[in-house]
Amino acid sequence: MNETREKLLEKLHFVFLIDEITTYFSTIVCITGIIMNSILIYLILKKTPLSMKSYSVFLFNFAIFDLATCIIAFFACQKTMFCKYSLIYIFHGPCKYISPWFCYFCHVFECHTLAHSQWILLASFIYRYFVVVGKNPGVKNNILLSISLYSMSFVLLITYLLDIEDSKTLWKILTESYEYYHYDDKLIWGDLTISGNLSFYSPFTFGAILYMTIPCFPIYITILYCRHRTLKILSNPSLNISDNTKFAHRKLITALTIQAVIPIFWLTGACFFVLAQYGIISNPIQETMTFRFMDCLPMSSPIFSIVFISPYRQGFVEILKKAKFPMFMGQVGISTVDTTTVRRLDEATAFYTPVSERL
Repeated sequence: MNETREKLLEKLHFVFLIDEITTYFSTIVCITGIIMNSILIYLILKKTPLSMKSYSVFLFNFAIFDLATCIIAFFACQKTMFCKYSLIYIFHGPCKYISPWFCYFCHVFECHTLAHSQWILLASFIYRYFVVVGKNPGVKNNILLSISLYSMSFVLLITYLLDIEDSKTLWKILTESYEYYHYDDKLIWGDLTISGNLSFYSPFTFGAILYMTIPCFPIYITILYCRHRTLKILSNPSLNISDNTKFAHRKLITALTIQAVIPIFWLTGACFFVLAQYGIISNPIQETMTFRFMDCLPMSSPIFSIVFISPYRQGFVEILKKAKFPMFMGQVGISTVDTTTVRRLDEATAFYTPVSERL
C-alpha cells in the first residue's frame, strides 16, 4: 500500500463519520418508534370509541407492523452497497453479533413490513373517502382487506429469503468493487458482517425490488387523489354542520395534509435505491441513508395518530399524567362536539367523538 495509514484514515474519515451518525440516528428513530407504537397499540385496545371500531382495524394494523419494523430495523441498521450487479448489505446493528443469515432475515423482514405499511396507508385514505360519501365498510371487511393486502408482502418475505448468497462470495465482490474503502483491512473496519444477493436481476430479488419501489408512486398519487376528493366534500359550503363540526373539519384537513406527507420518506428512500442501483449516484450518504429515510415512516406514523385522534391524544396525556410529567399535571381537556353530527362524519374525521357516544 502506497498510502500511509494516517493518510488512509484521513481519507476515510468522512465515511466513518457518516456511518457513525446514521447508526446513532437509526437507534434514536427506532427506539422512539418502538415506544410510540407500543403506546398507540395500548391506546387502540383501551381507548377506541365504538364509532371508530372499523377504522381502528387499519390503525392497529399500522401500529403492529410499524412496531415490528422499528424493532427489526434496530437490529439490522443496514448499509446498502451496489457492486456491479450484486446487492450487498453491511450491517451495523446488533444482528451482526448473531450471524449473516439473521441479518439478512432482518433486512428482508423490514422490507416486507415497510411494503405492507404503504398498502395499509392507502387503504386508510380510501376508507376515509368512502365514509365521507356515505359508505361505511365494517370491521370484518377491513380485517379481510388487511389480510388480503398482507398476503402480497408475505409472498415477498418467503421468496426474498430464498435468494440469499454466501457471505464469502459477497465479501470478495465487495472488496474488489470498493477497493478505495479498504474493507479488507480488519485493523480499520474490524470484522464486518455482510449479506445480500449475487444479482439484483435474479427473479426473486428483482421482484422484491419492483414490489418495494414501483407501487409507491401510484399509491402516493392515489393517496393524494383521495385526500383531494375528501377535502372537496368537507369544504362544501352546502353542508349543514355546526361550528364544532367545522372545527373538526379543519382538524381533518390538517391531519390529511400531514399524513399525506408521510410517504415522502418512502419515496425518498426508493428514489435513492433506484438511482444507486443504476450507478447514477454513489456516495457514503446514499449508501447509509436509503433505509434510514424509510425507518422514519414507522416512527412518525404513530405520533401523528396520537396527536390528531382525540381519544388517543387524551389517553396519551393521561399516561403522561400518571408518569407525573409536570407540564401535564393539569386537567386533561376534552373537547365536545354537537351530538347531532352524523356518525359517518365522525368516523371520517376520527378526531372527535360525540358526547353521547363517550358516555
